[in-house]
Amino acid sequence: MAELFQAEARELTGSANTRRLRRAGMVPAILYGQGKDVVHLSIPESQVNSAVRNNQPYIQLEGAITESAQIQELQWDALGSTVLHVDLTRMDANAMIEVELTISLTGDAGASINQVIRITTAVVPAMNIPSGLVADVSSLNDGDSITLGDIELPENVSLLSDPSTVVVTCGAAAAPAAPAEEAEAEEASAADDADDAGSDETEESGGDE
Repeated sequence: MAELFQAEARELTGSANTRRLRRAGMVPAILYGQGKDVVHLSIPESQVNSAVRNNQPYIQLEGAITESAQIQELQWDALGSTVLHVDLTRMDANAMIEVELTISLTGDAGASINQVIRITTAVVPAMNIPSGLVADVSSLNDGDSITLGDIELPENVSLLSDPSTVVVTCGAAAAPAAPAEEAEAEEASAADDADDAGSDETEESGGDE
Protein backbone atom coordinates (compact mmCIF):
# COMPACT_ATOMS: atom_id res chain seq x y z
CA MET A 1 0.00 0.00 0.00
CA ALA A 2 1.05 3.59 -0.60
CA GLU A 3 2.17 5.52 2.45
CA LEU A 4 -0.51 7.81 3.88
CA PHE A 5 0.46 11.42 4.60
CA GLN A 6 -1.91 13.52 6.73
CA ALA A 7 -1.20 16.89 5.13
CA GLU A 8 -1.90 20.29 6.64
CA ALA A 9 -2.00 23.53 4.68
CA ARG A 10 1.08 25.71 5.11
CA GLU A 11 0.29 29.35 4.38
CA LEU A 12 3.44 30.83 5.92
CA THR A 13 6.83 30.16 4.38
CA GLY A 14 10.36 31.22 5.22
CA SER A 15 13.10 29.95 7.52
CA ALA A 16 11.49 31.02 10.79
CA ASN A 17 8.23 29.25 10.00
CA THR A 18 9.91 26.07 8.80
CA ARG A 19 11.96 25.91 12.02
CA ARG A 20 8.75 26.26 14.01
CA LEU A 21 7.17 23.41 12.02
CA ARG A 22 10.14 21.12 12.62
CA ARG A 23 10.07 21.82 16.36
CA ALA A 24 6.41 20.72 16.26
CA GLY A 25 7.34 17.42 14.60
CA MET A 26 6.23 18.47 11.11
CA VAL A 27 8.15 18.53 7.82
CA PRO A 28 7.49 21.29 5.26
CA ALA A 29 6.60 20.07 1.77
CA ILE A 30 5.42 21.32 -1.60
CA LEU A 31 3.16 19.58 -4.10
CA TYR A 32 3.32 20.44 -7.80
CA GLY A 33 2.79 19.00 -11.28
CA GLN A 34 0.06 18.25 -13.84
CA GLY A 35 -0.29 21.94 -14.63
CA LYS A 36 -1.93 22.69 -11.28
CA ASP A 37 -0.99 25.30 -8.67
CA VAL A 38 1.88 24.62 -6.29
CA VAL A 39 0.57 23.78 -2.81
CA HIS A 40 2.59 24.32 0.38
CA LEU A 41 2.02 21.61 2.99
CA SER A 42 3.31 20.28 6.27
CA ILE A 43 3.46 16.55 7.00
CA PRO A 44 4.09 14.65 10.25
CA GLU A 45 7.76 13.74 10.50
CA SER A 46 6.85 10.20 11.64
CA GLN A 47 4.98 9.57 8.38
CA VAL A 48 7.85 10.90 6.28
CA ASN A 49 10.29 8.69 8.18
CA SER A 50 8.02 5.68 7.63
CA ALA A 51 8.05 6.26 3.86
CA VAL A 52 11.84 6.56 3.89
CA ARG A 53 12.25 3.47 6.07
CA ASN A 54 9.97 1.41 3.81
CA ASN A 55 11.57 2.79 0.63
CA GLN A 56 8.09 3.83 -0.50
CA PRO A 57 8.04 6.74 -2.98
CA TYR A 58 4.29 6.64 -3.68
CA ILE A 59 2.13 8.70 -1.36
CA GLN A 60 -1.57 9.21 -0.70
CA LEU A 61 -2.25 12.67 0.68
CA GLU A 62 -5.27 13.27 2.91
CA GLY A 63 -6.40 16.10 5.13
CA ALA A 64 -5.95 19.58 3.67
CA ILE A 65 -5.73 18.04 0.19
CA THR A 66 -6.57 14.66 -1.32
CA GLU A 67 -4.05 13.70 -4.00
CA SER A 68 -1.91 10.80 -5.14
CA ALA A 69 1.74 11.81 -5.32
CA GLN A 70 5.30 10.63 -5.64
CA ILE A 71 8.25 11.74 -3.54
CA GLN A 72 10.40 13.61 -6.04
CA GLU A 73 13.14 14.85 -3.71
CA LEU A 74 14.10 14.79 -0.05
CA GLN A 75 16.27 17.51 1.45
CA TRP A 76 18.37 16.27 4.40
CA ASP A 77 20.31 17.99 7.15
CA ALA A 78 24.11 18.13 7.05
CA LEU A 79 24.39 14.76 8.83
CA GLY A 80 21.95 13.06 6.47
CA SER A 81 19.81 11.89 9.38
CA THR A 82 16.83 14.27 9.33
CA VAL A 83 14.53 15.15 6.43
CA LEU A 84 14.19 18.94 6.24
CA HIS A 85 11.90 19.28 3.23
CA VAL A 86 9.89 17.08 0.83
CA ASP A 87 9.13 17.75 -2.83
CA LEU A 88 6.05 15.89 -4.10
CA THR A 89 4.78 15.56 -7.66
CA ARG A 90 1.16 14.78 -8.49
CA MET A 91 0.49 11.47 -10.20
CA ASP A 92 -2.44 9.53 -11.60
CA ALA A 93 -4.12 7.50 -8.86
CA ASN A 94 -4.50 4.65 -11.35
CA ALA A 95 -0.87 4.65 -12.49
CA MET A 96 0.73 1.23 -13.03
CA ILE A 97 4.42 0.56 -12.41
CA GLU A 98 6.87 -2.31 -12.91
CA VAL A 99 8.31 -3.85 -9.75
CA GLU A 100 10.04 -6.97 -8.50
CA LEU A 101 7.99 -9.09 -6.08
CA THR A 102 9.33 -11.70 -3.71
CA ILE A 103 7.72 -15.14 -3.69
CA SER A 104 7.14 -16.79 -0.31
CA LEU A 105 5.87 -20.31 0.39
CA THR A 106 3.07 -21.46 2.66
CA GLY A 107 1.81 -24.90 3.67
CA ASP A 108 3.45 -28.32 4.11
CA ALA A 109 4.16 -30.45 1.04
CA GLY A 110 4.06 -34.25 0.86
CA ALA A 111 7.81 -34.40 0.20
CA SER A 112 10.85 -32.16 0.33
CA ILE A 113 10.60 -29.03 -1.80
CA ASN A 114 13.04 -26.89 -3.76
CA GLN A 115 12.27 -23.21 -4.44
CA VAL A 116 13.71 -22.53 -7.88
CA ILE A 117 13.03 -18.75 -8.05
CA ARG A 118 12.34 -16.27 -5.27
CA ILE A 119 11.69 -13.03 -7.21
CA THR A 120 9.59 -12.22 -10.27
CA THR A 121 8.72 -9.06 -12.20
CA ALA A 122 5.16 -7.75 -12.36
CA VAL A 123 3.09 -4.69 -13.23
CA VAL A 124 1.16 -3.39 -10.21
CA PRO A 125 -0.88 -0.34 -9.15
CA ALA A 126 1.51 2.33 -7.87
CA MET A 127 -0.87 3.15 -5.03
CA ASN A 128 -1.35 -0.48 -4.01
CA ILE A 129 1.93 -2.36 -4.37
CA PRO A 130 1.55 -5.86 -2.87
CA SER A 131 4.11 -6.97 -0.30
CA GLY A 132 4.81 -10.08 -2.39
CA LEU A 133 3.35 -13.26 -3.88
CA VAL A 134 2.54 -16.48 -2.03
CA ALA A 135 2.78 -20.00 -3.42
CA ASP A 136 0.77 -22.66 -1.52
CA VAL A 137 2.71 -25.94 -1.52
CA SER A 138 0.29 -27.88 0.71
CA SER A 139 -1.16 -29.83 -2.25
CA LEU A 140 2.23 -30.90 -3.65
CA ASN A 141 3.38 -34.52 -3.65
CA ASP A 142 6.51 -36.20 -4.94
CA GLY A 143 7.03 -35.19 -8.58
CA ASP A 144 4.72 -32.15 -8.51
CA SER A 145 5.69 -28.55 -9.19
CA ILE A 146 4.26 -25.02 -9.12
CA THR A 147 4.71 -22.48 -11.92
CA LEU A 148 4.21 -18.71 -11.87
CA GLY A 149 0.90 -19.25 -13.64
CA ASP A 150 -0.32 -21.37 -10.71
CA ILE A 151 0.09 -18.56 -8.18
CA GLU A 152 -3.02 -16.54 -7.32
CA LEU A 153 -2.28 -12.89 -8.11
CA PRO A 154 -3.57 -9.88 -6.15
CA GLU A 155 -6.13 -7.67 -7.85
CA ASN A 156 -4.82 -5.66 -10.85
CA VAL A 157 -1.42 -7.38 -10.75
CA SER A 158 -0.05 -8.95 -13.93
CA LEU A 159 3.16 -10.91 -14.46
CA LEU A 160 5.84 -9.91 -16.94
CA SER A 161 7.68 -13.22 -16.57
CA ASP A 162 6.69 -16.40 -18.44
CA PRO A 163 3.77 -18.05 -16.55
CA SER A 164 5.30 -21.48 -17.27
CA THR A 165 8.40 -20.61 -15.22
CA VAL A 166 8.84 -23.21 -12.46
CA VAL A 167 8.77 -21.71 -8.96
CA VAL A 168 8.81 -24.81 -6.73
CA THR A 169 9.54 -28.49 -7.30
CA CYS A 170 8.61 -31.27 -4.92
CA GLY A 171 10.58 -34.46 -4.32
CA ALA A 172 11.91 -35.97 -7.53
CA ALA A 173 10.50 -33.26 -9.82
CA ALA A 174 13.34 -31.97 -11.96
CA ALA A 175 14.34 -28.34 -11.72
CA PRO A 176 14.72 -26.29 -14.93
CA ALA A 177 17.70 -27.26 -17.08
CA ALA A 178 19.14 -23.78 -17.32
CA PRO A 179 21.78 -24.24 -14.57
CA ALA A 180 22.98 -27.51 -16.17
CA GLU A 181 23.19 -25.85 -19.57
CA GLU A 182 25.25 -23.06 -18.04
CA ALA A 183 27.59 -25.63 -16.48
CA GLU A 184 28.02 -27.37 -19.84
CA ALA A 185 28.77 -24.04 -21.49
CA GLU A 186 31.42 -23.30 -18.85
CA GLU A 187 33.01 -26.72 -19.37
CA ALA A 188 33.07 -26.18 -23.15
CA SER A 189 34.65 -22.77 -22.65
CA ALA A 190 37.30 -24.26 -20.37
CA ALA A 191 38.06 -26.96 -22.97
CA ASP A 192 38.45 -24.30 -25.67
CA ASP A 193 40.84 -22.35 -23.44
CA ALA A 194 42.91 -25.52 -22.90
CA ASP A 195 43.06 -26.15 -26.65
CA ASP A 196 44.15 -22.56 -27.28
CA ALA A 197 46.87 -22.87 -24.63
CA GLY A 198 48.15 -26.08 -26.26
CA SER A 199 48.26 -24.41 -29.66
CA ASP A 200 50.26 -21.49 -28.25
CA GLU A 201 52.83 -23.86 -26.72
CA THR A 202 53.21 -25.70 -30.04
CA GLU A 203 53.76 -22.46 -31.93
CA GLU A 204 56.37 -21.32 -29.40
CA SER A 205 58.17 -24.65 -29.63
CA GLY A 206 58.24 -24.45 -33.42
CA GLY A 207 59.65 -20.94 -33.27
CA ASP A 208 62.63 -22.05 -31.14
CA GLU A 209 63.68 -24.58 -33.77
